[in-house]
Amino acid sequence: MQKKLDSNDYLSTIMRYLSHYRMLALPGLAVMIAIAGGQLAGPYILKQIIDVAVPRSDTSLLLTYAAAFLGIVSVTGALSYVGMILLARLGLSIVTLVKQDIFSHLLKLPVSYFDKHPVGELMSRTETDTERVRDMFSTLGANLIVNVLTMIGIFIVTFALMPALALIMVGISLGLLIILVLFFSKIFPMYEKARSLYAKITAKVTEFIQGIEVLKAYGRTGWAEAELDATAKERMSLEVRISLIEYSMMSILNALIGPMFIVVLLLLYAPKALTGAMTLGTILLFVEYGARLLRPIAEIAESLRSLQQARTSLSRIRTIMATPEEPNRGSGKAPTFEREIRFDHVWFAYEDEDWVLRDVSFVIPKGSFTAIVGASGSGKSTIISIICGFAFPQRGKVLVDDIPLDEIDIVAWRRHIGLVLQESFMFPVSVLENVRLYQEEITEDQVKSALSIVHADKAVSMLPNGLEANLWERGSNLSSGERQLISFARALAANPDLILLDEATSNVDMTTEKHIKESMDVLRKGRTMVVVAHRLSSILKADRIFYIDEGRLIAEGTHESLYEELPAYQLLVDQQFPTGKRVLV
Repeated sequence: MQKKLDSNDYLSTIMRYLSHYRMLALPGLAVMIAIAGGQLAGPYILKQIIDVAVPRSDTSLLLTYAAAFLGIVSVTGALSYVGMILLARLGLSIVTLVKQDIFSHLLKLPVSYFDKHPVGELMSRTETDTERVRDMFSTLGANLIVNVLTMIGIFIVTFALMPALALIMVGISLGLLIILVLFFSKIFPMYEKARSLYAKITAKVTEFIQGIEVLKAYGRTGWAEAELDATAKERMSLEVRISLIEYSMMSILNALIGPMFIVVLLLLYAPKALTGAMTLGTILLFVEYGARLLRPIAEIAESLRSLQQARTSLSRIRTIMATPEEPNRGSGKAPTFEREIRFDHVWFAYEDEDWVLRDVSFVIPKGSFTAIVGASGSGKSTIISIICGFAFPQRGKVLVDDIPLDEIDIVAWRRHIGLVLQESFMFPVSVLENVRLYQEEITEDQVKSALSIVHADKAVSMLPNGLEANLWERGSNLSSGERQLISFARALAANPDLILLDEATSNVDMTTEKHIKESMDVLRKGRTMVVVAHRLSSILKADRIFYIDEGRLIAEGTHESLYEELPAYQLLVDQQFPTGKRVLV
C-alpha cells in the first residue's frame, strides 16, 4: 500500500517542478505582486478624488488623479495580460515535464505493474491528472497569489488608517478561511472518489474499444453500454452532490458576510463621517476594500476547490512515481552469458503464496535448444518472464553463469535476449522500424535479410512502399501470421545470444508454422533457444524438453525418452499426432 502523502510531500513536489522554471516563475510572481498593488491603489485614488480634489474644486488636481487612476487601471490590465502569458507558459512547461517524468518512470516499472493497472487508468493519470496540475501552476496559482496578496495589502492599509476596522476584517477573514479549509478537508474524499470514477470510465472505454470485435460478435454491446452508463451515472450523481454542497456553502457565505460587513462598517463609522471626524472618501475606501476583501475570499474558496482536485491528481501522480522501479536498471553486474542459465529451487507467486512455480530446478546450457511443455496454466510462460527479468522469484535463485539474476544489470541482460510472444505487437510505424525498433545500428539490409530468412519478405513487398509502409494500429493491416513472421524477423535482426519463444506458433496457420519452423533452424545457429510450446511439432528437435505440471518440473528429457517414460507427455503427443511417435521422428 502506498504511503499517504502529507502537505510537505505536496509542497516539495511543487517546489521541485517550479525550480526548473525559475525564469518564468519569478517574473510571474513579480507581476502578480504588481497586479495586487494596482488593485489596492485604485480605490485609494478614488478616496483622494472625493476627499481632496472635489472639496477644493481643483480641476487640475482632479484631472491628475483621474489620469493616475486610468494609468493604474491600464498598467494593471497590461500586467494581467503579461502575467497570463508567463503563467500559461509556466503551466505548459511544467505539465510537459510532469508527463515526461511519468512516462519515463512507467517505462522503468516492472511488467507486473501493467498487468494490475488498466491502460485507461494509466492514460487518465498521464493526461487528465497532469492537466489538473497544469491548472494549478497557471490560472489557479495566479488567482490564488493575487487574491492572497490583495488581502494582505488591504490589511496593511487598513491597519495604518483604522486599526479597529482592520481587526474586524482580520477576524472575519480568518473565520471564513478556517470554515472553508475545514469544509474542503471534509469533502476531499468525495473529490478522490470522483477522480477514481473518472479513471474507471476511461479504463472501461479503452477496454471496450480494444474488445469491440468480441462485443459485437457476441451481441454484448448493450451490456458494455449499460456498464459504462452505470459508472457514468454514479460519477454524475457524486459530482452533483459535490456541486450542491459547495454552492450551498458559498451562497450562504456570500449572502451573509458581505451585507454583515457593510452594516458593521456603517454602524461604526457613518456617525463619524456625519460629524466630520472621518471623511466620506475614507468610508467609501473601506467599503470598497471590504468588497474587494470578500471577493478574494470567495475566489480563494473557489481556488481551494480546484486545488483540492489538483491535489487529488497530484496524489495519483505521486503514487505512480513512488512505485519502485525494476531492480538493477543500469546498475548491477555486467551480464556474461558464457555457460548456462540455472533455476535453483525457484518458487514464484504473483499474489501472496498462490504459487505458480513450486521448487523448480533445471539448467539451460549455452547453445542448447530447450523446450518447455505442459498444460495451460502450469507456469511455462512464467519461466520465460523470469528469464527476461520481468519477474523475480520469492524463493530460490535464477543464476546466469553463477551470478544471481537479481544482481545483474537487467537492461544489459535483456540486450542478450530476443523475445517472440504468442501475440505479436506491432507499432503504428513503418515495417522497417517495427523490425529494428529504431535501433540505428541495425541497417536496412540487415532488416531485409531477416525478413527474407523468415519468409516475410513477400508479404512486405505487397504493401504500398514496402519496408516504408506504415502499419495500422497493432498491425491490423497484416494477418496474424504475417505479424508473427515480422516478430521473428525482429528477434533475428537484433542478433541476440538467447532466443525465447513463448507459444509463438499457437495462433498461426500451417504455412506460417512451416515458415516459423524453418526460421527456428536459422535462429538456433550459434544461439541458445528456449521455446514454450503447445504445438509439439516445433520442438521435436529440442536437446531437452521440460514437462511442467501445476508449477512443478516433473520430468525432463528428449522427445523420445519422454514419450517412452512419461504418460502425460505420451498422451499430449498422441492427441496432436494420432499416428503416434513414429510420425515425429
